[in-house]
Amino acid sequence: MEFTILGQKFRLEIVIICILVGWFICANVFCSCAGGAKEGFESALDLTGAALDYTMGTGVKGSWDKMRQDIPPNVNQQLEGNVGGPIPLPENELFIWRENKSDPNCCPATYSTSTGCICSSPEQMNYLNERGGNRTIGYGDF
Repeated sequence: MEFTILGQKFRLEIVIICILVGWFICANVFCSCAGGAKEGFESALDLTGAALDYTMGTGVKGSWDKMRQDIPPNVNQQLEGNVGGPIPLPENELFIWRENKSDPNCCPATYSTSTGCICSSPEQMNYLNERGGNRTIGYGDF
């Protein structure tokens, strides 16, 4: 069945479907706060937070949480004893970590693999910091 409003023809079943869909949308938008399931932000309020004396770095080897702040850190201090390949790299050699071991005990470290962190030597890290000889200024400068 069709009817005309302001010169436009409308089918009755389409008008009824549009009214039902509009009613459903309005009911969900304007009446959703009346009850029912809680949305995500309200549900999260029920979760308990961390304890007051919680410290993130407690029990973590090499944690930065408890480091002394009165002296500048020696960035290579944790690398002492690690063995790496020759520096500078031999001719036609591009892989600086070829002779290094990868171990979870070396974490946290700058570079990691699927088996742990790269145990880089202080010489290798200094070489990388100097960008292969293209940067000769200290650690604090850019």
